[in-house]
Amino acid sequence: MRCDTDAAEMNRIRVQRTGVVFRGTPEDPHQRHAAFPSVARLADGKLIVTMTIGRGRNTADVRCYGVTSRDEGGTWSVPRLLFEPDERAHRVSAGIRTSRGTDGSLVGFVNLLDRSDPDAPTTNRVNGGTVPREHAIIRSPDGEAWSALEFFQPPLDWHCFGEPSPVLALSADRWLLPSLTRLDWDGRCPYGLKSFVMISEDRGRTWPRCADVFDLWSKRIITWEQKQVVLADGRILAVTWAFNDATKENLPNLYTFSADDGDSYGPALESPLRGQTCTPLALADNHILCVYRRLDRNGLWAHLARIESDRWVSIAEHCLWGADRTALIGADSSIQQQHTLQFGYPQLARLSNGDVFVVFWAVEDELSIIRSFALIVR
Repeated sequence: MRCDTDAAEMNRIRVQRTGVVFRGTPEDPHQRHAAFPSVARLADGKLIVTMTIGRGRNTADVRCYGVTSRDEGGTWSVPRLLFEPDERAHRVSAGIRTSRGTDGSLVGFVNLLDRSDPDAPTTNRVNGGTVPREHAIIRSPDGEAWSALEFFQPPLDWHCFGEPSPVLALSADRWLLPSLTRLDWDGRCPYGLKSFVMISEDRGRTWPRCADVFDLWSKRIITWEQKQVVLADGRILAVTWAFNDATKENLPNLYTFSADDGDSYGPALESPLRGQTCTPLALADNHILCVYRRLDRNGLWAHLARIESDRWVSIAEHCLWGADRTALIGADSSIQQQHTLQFGYPQLARLSNGDVFVVFWAVEDELSIIRSFALIVR
């Protein structure tokens, strides 16, 4: 799956190595397909990757697992189950988004999806609605031992949200949790379809208030999969995939800023990127490295840019994987067709030597695996 990239730009972003974090086997009934990885580096240098594994990427038996590397991603431990959800009321499938707090410990944002009908999909293929879900926080000092689930109520009185991102810890106590409203199974949502951020002042125990980040529903524009990062100048940068629900067209990725720790966000600005599940990593001097699934070209790409005031200044880009792979099977990129995706959800962390470690899921040889790249970024 060779990717063609300009030689000068390759010198800015170079692949040092690639590997497999986890690959299931077709014979295993429950550890077959993996997806939605998160990666964090602990103070002792260990890398922790959490992910979902199940019979399929979205089957009712999907559970949350973790693996550890003590050699910066060279080798990985056997997956360990992080928790077993309570299914006394109904079947559930589980997901997790993991990040590192300011104290060095790990926090996982857990979502438990109602799978009362275990054979039904989690997204309505007609209207894009979704099943109800519960949310919880799980904690770990070292990626090995994890706390019990701490359930919480979102600040909006609703039961259908998206889970695009892990927690962004701004301080020991103040945490942000990027989210978005979704239609329920019958196609209803009283808030419209918008991206917002939940705000906690007590390390994620309660989330009593929120702030809108991207609210363009009056123009029939949906903003999916927002990600947020703190820039070197202290501002928060939020990036999102934008989709025109009226014309069924993907728009350039949008971005915005918060200068008050997530209490408010500025107007949506247009970036030069066109893609889904774009994840930024903050670098020195207001540089950012984004990894995303391109829609205007095949493959998973890395994009280096610098934020100058409110301007997004592109520097270099490099195709990491899948130059011969379109993002979806078929041309429709709406949320109803996301089950046909072939790769996605990249997450990034810095290694001890300053290199960037990227994990994402990809279908290879008919299995959804977790693949990694170590990048040298100049």
